[in-house]
Amino acid sequence: MKDIKRKVEFFTFYDRTGIEKHLERMASEGWLLEKMSAFHWTYRRIEPKKIHFSVSYYATITDFEPEPTEQQQAFNDFCEHSGWKLATQTVQMQVFYNENENPVPIETDPMLEIENIQRSVKKTVLVSYFLMLFLGFIMGAGFVSTMLGDPILLLSSASRLFTGMWSILALAYSLTELITYFTWRRKAKKLAEQGVFLETRGHRRLGFAIVVFMLMSIVLYLISLADSGLQFYMTAYLLILLAGFPLVNGVKSFLKKKKVKAGTNKALTFAASFTLAFVLTGALTAVTILGIQNGAFEHNSKNLPFTIGELLDVDDSDYLKTHGKDDSILLGQHRSSQHPNTDEHSPTMQYTVTEVKMPFLYDFVVDTLYHHYDEWKGWNSTYEYKETDATSWGASKAWELYRNGESDHAFLICYDKYILEISVDWELTAEQKQIIGNKIYEE
Repeated sequence: MKDIKRKVEFFTFYDRTGIEKHLERMASEGWLLEKMSAFHWTYRRIEPKKIHFSVSYYATITDFEPEPTEQQQAFNDFCEHSGWKLATQTVQMQVFYNENENPVPIETDPMLEIENIQRSVKKTVLVSYFLMLFLGFIMGAGFVSTMLGDPILLLSSASRLFTGMWSILALAYSLTELITYFTWRRKAKKLAEQGVFLETRGHRRLGFAIVVFMLMSIVLYLISLADSGLQFYMTAYLLILLAGFPLVNGVKSFLKKKKVKAGTNKALTFAASFTLAFVLTGALTAVTILGIQNGAFEHNSKNLPFTIGELLDVDDSDYLKTHGKDDSILLGQHRSSQHPNTDEHSPTMQYTVTEVKMPFLYDFVVDTLYHHYDEWKGWNSTYEYKETDATSWGASKAWELYRNGESDHAFLICYDKYILEISVDWELTAEQKQIIGNKIYEE
């Protein structure tokens, strides 16, 4: 039977009420808090019993102090004299416990208690919440703008989906926490004038749900890169970045154990952070160079799904060829083009193949692509898709684009799970259309 239990907890920093109730429940189950950090809490086994807990906030405490200051020690001695033992502390938060049946509260002045919480919150989470809110708003606005303007571009890009979801979550979480905190503070001050402390309220389940969702999004992002050659390198990116946090914290903890003064500890920790950032940046650069050398960050521009040379039976070896690819668990897009490398007039072609991986998105994608040229109307040109014979393409549905009533040699073609947009500057024959259809299915 294990005597130590480690748990990941998601309590809001100022949620004194929620933390105290949680620790009382854990003690009744036979677990007493022993250590705590932002999310990682350690409990040791005890005899199940009813224990009272009190969370207090001390804004002058820093995480670099090797031992309690005189003022802090005097406060701890006062608490111990009253039957309150220090269980653990993290930054400005201290957790005391008392096994007496009806202990005298540590804090008796609600207004002073609110001020302590307010000063501590300002020094810890408040700046983080505002920064998260700002970044979430900026990135979230870009995410929503892209979703409204070009949803297929967004849904077919794992990186855009990844950063977009994170920005929306950061915006929602920071906004929720800020509104909850300032609402509580306003109400708490009114009640404090009557000598009553208003219980705090956190969002433990929301925090847990967001972290789980973020982890799942990382996994899905890496899975979506399986066919692109980027999976190994992006995994290396994430692991290298994550390695920096425990390394810096380890330096700080080591210096505290060696009783190094707070100012020196802070300076050395910051120096270690800078050094590690430099080393990790170098490691990331090395990974990037390795990826480039192995072709993981390149799209093969030579092997287009189909080429002008195959369709017209001409030598297109001197053509400029481009091939871009985006991929996600929802959609995939292959964008290809061929243009002559000379000034002479030669055939050109560009096309995009959209792969619909989730069937429920198929009609939405077709409808979005069909109305793509609606926004072009009024630019001295009128664009209109007209249905055309799909059998020559080996497809289920086909439309041809007309500009000012004349064919623009552009088509929108629907296959089982692929949708092709293609534009050429010559009249496609039935045989060429059949070649294209066969090549699409080979994708």
